[in-house]
Amino acid sequence: MAKGTAASRRRRFRLIRVAGLGGLLVGVLPVFLGASAWAAPRTPTAVTTTAMGQAAARDTAPKKVTARWEFDREAEAGANSVPGGPAMTLGGGAKLVPGAGFMGEGGLLLDGKRGYASSAVPVDTGTSFTVTAWVKAASDPTRRMTVVSAAGNATSSFRVDFVPDRAQVPGGDAWEATMARTDTTGGTTVSATNVGGWNSATDWNHLAVVYDASAQQLRLYVNGQLGTAACFDDDKDGAADDPQCVPAVPWADHARSFTPPRSLQVGRAKSQGTFGDHWSGAIDDVWTFQGALSHDQIGRLAGEWDGLPTEVPNVPEAG
Repeated sequence: MAKGTAASRRRRFRLIRVAGLGGLLVGVLPVFLGASAWAAPRTPTAVTTTAMGQAAARDTAPKKVTARWEFDREAEAGANSVPGGPAMTLGGGAKLVPGAGFMGEGGLLLDGKRGYASSAVPVDTGTSFTVTAWVKAASDPTRRMTVVSAAGNATSSFRVDFVPDRAQVPGGDAWEATMARTDTTGGTTVSATNVGGWNSATDWNHLAVVYDASAQQLRLYVNGQLGTAACFDDDKDGAADDPQCVPAVPWADHARSFTPPRSLQVGRAKSQGTFGDHWSGAIDDVWTFQGALSHDQIGRLAGEWDGLPTEVPNVPEAG
């Protein structure tokens, strides 16, 4: 029964992923609609057009899967599918519920108040790494909520959040990956903002944060896409009509991170020495990799929903 329910959810997701594409999802439209989708009555600023044309960096170093938590075994809620990998400990009322996930038989449910899951950090975030997860909010978020992070003493070395109603970002709502350079309060951070390739936070979405240490670049994929959104320049003076507008760009350069001494956290993040921003909803099939996965490898994780082996995605030209 649970398996059939998960399959029906995946069928609905396939339709949602193609439907509901708003005019602001500039970076993703050509994937589904072809080059003509770029035509629009409003013109992006020149600086935004340049940013959207940037190619993703590529880390060619060997990659290794270090953890996969499928949240399918009721008797072992935090079991790791990678031999020798750390198990997750569920806390604050977090629970594994059969039929509540996107992949497999179960999913992790969090209440948005205290629930979380944590483990030893299975990757060195000071070097190239990748973390992915399927997520679904219980309702339309009205505050920042964290999907996954790695906790230091004072702050998270990285975190992936849903941020609603970002007035300065085209489209408002956004997924955001943030990386801290040092384990200090108020230290230097960089952020990648993704507003494309998704319909609603209350649908299942696949998130992937990729850090390429050699290029010092942080990338955030949503459903396998690097979705961008432009500020508008209706008067064609080369500047955004709204001076407060900041283009949504799903990569950040000059990114560097410390190696967190504490833990990997699912469903919350640390700021100023305190955990908060708890996720309300479901999280499923969390992976960690040492090394920066390629665009095609992320695409396979986002697009293959049954029988995906616990290994680095095998994509012919991925390296």
